[in-house]
Amino acid sequence: MKALFKVLFAAALTTAATGCESFLDINENPNQATSVTPDAILASALVTTAANYTGGVNNGQNYNSYSSFVAGYWGKSGTVSGFAEEQNYNYNSNYYQNLFNATYDNLNDYNIIQREGSAKGYSNHAAIARIMKVYNYLLLVDQYGDIPYTNALKGIANTSPSYDKAADIYRDFIVQLKGAVTDINGAGSDARPVGVEDVVFNGNMTNWKRFANSLQLRILLRESQTNDPATITMVRTEMAALQGAADGFIATDVVVQPGYAGNSNQQNPFYNRYGFPVGSTRATSEYSFIVPTNYIIAQYESNKDPRIAQLYRRGQRNIVGTTTATPGYVGSNLGESQPPQFNPADGATVGSRFLQGGTFLRGSNAPTVLMLLAEQLFSKAEAETRSLFVGGDAAAKTDFDNGIKAAFLFTYRAANAAPSTVAAATPATAGVTQYDTFIAANTANPLVNYTLAPAAGALGKQTVIIYQKYLAENTVASTEAWADYRRTAQPKYTISVRAGVTKLPTRLFYPQTEVATNSANVPKGVDQFTKIFWDVLD
Repeated sequence: MKALFKVLFAAALTTAATGCESFLDINENPNQATSVTPDAILASALVTTAANYTGGVNNGQNYNSYSSFVAGYWGKSGTVSGFAEEQNYNYNSNYYQNLFNATYDNLNDYNIIQREGSAKGYSNHAAIARIMKVYNYLLLVDQYGDIPYTNALKGIANTSPSYDKAADIYRDFIVQLKGAVTDINGAGSDARPVGVEDVVFNGNMTNWKRFANSLQLRILLRESQTNDPATITMVRTEMAALQGAADGFIATDVVVQPGYAGNSNQQNPFYNRYGFPVGSTRATSEYSFIVPTNYIIAQYESNKDPRIAQLYRRGQRNIVGTTTATPGYVGSNLGESQPPQFNPADGATVGSRFLQGGTFLRGSNAPTVLMLLAEQLFSKAEAETRSLFVGGDAAAKTDFDNGIKAAFLFTYRAANAAPSTVAAATPATAGVTQYDTFIAANTANPLVNYTLAPAAGALGKQTVIIYQKYLAENTVASTEAWADYRRTAQPKYTISVRAGVTKLPTRLFYPQTEVATNSANVPKGVDQFTKIFWDVLD
């Protein structure tokens, strides 16, 4: 496998009166370091993961940007001629190929941290790396299926690693996460403390154990509807153990915050790409390239959901045959050949964009999400309503309602505000008033009122849980929504308006760089419609 050099981030861990230090460091590559301690590169590794997940590195290639199109959140505007693959779903081995390489490069960092940590008394750093390796490998498996795993990350000792089966890797994920929790519990008093280099939990190892448990739940739900009896038995066994885990699950959004600021090389990566360059009052060119889909707009509007006004600015559409402009939220359809501003039938159409200062573009100092609390709560509700956890619909309703509230708290939180728990929210907490208004306006809506949600059908109340989870994950966790869509075939968003396009892809091609350097091991007969092993519902 070919490991690429990458632009490395070294977190700005302190703020002086003169401003933040730069956390972009291109002078060191941990993968080539002859001597390094885990605390010296942990922040760099975590910030790189965040950028790969939803940032602007790797020529703009990251998991959430790719997934935001295919999951039905984003469409292209009429101000750009690109995005051919996003419109016609005709992927190839060059499409988003940097994801594969950048993720393995990041995995090399965590591998160093784990190896050196175990050898040099940094056992908690090693446990964090073990958890983050699962996080990153999961991203790879969910987009590519079989990948190098057992023989990966061996450097020159194995430059052409074999591929492991995706289902086998999934089983080992649980082993690794449970092992990381055991490692943390077993860390002796002589273990080096984790401090500000932990730009996620600031050294709180209990929170790392909760994150490991929450990752387990994500993984087990992914494979919970396969057709393999042995897998289903394993899932039920692990679910039972997981529900009784001593430390429970995450209680707040899990975010990376190295000290993002409005300075060169310090801005939140998503804001830097889709918001404003440092010192500029004009948005980036890519800001104008993206519009929401008409489908996602309709979900907010039809449910009287006030979050839409915090996500997008209004556009306008001229009434055909007149010069009268009608303001409103204007999007495009997946695969639309003439998106807003290129559609003559609509006159002078102006598509909606991300709201400047809103949820997606809060500010240059906003943290980057690794996992939403809303996802965790909706996943727990799903496990309960499907009897994978005990508690049934009574417990599921509580978690479902709290999942919606957590999504509102995230949507309205200020850029520099720390993530909060649902339990600690008061009427003065940003988002609570809007949540209360939303619930009051939807007492008769089965998509919002869990009690009214239909229990019949193949998925039962799982359908409305996935629906609200989908709304919560818009843009900031699109790759999770895309996985849920493939797993459950929910929600039923409009696939395409293009003639001849009848279905969405189900995965990415193996990258051309891998085909060129490891062709003997790359699985054959794989295309964009080859399903990941847990994708069984249509």
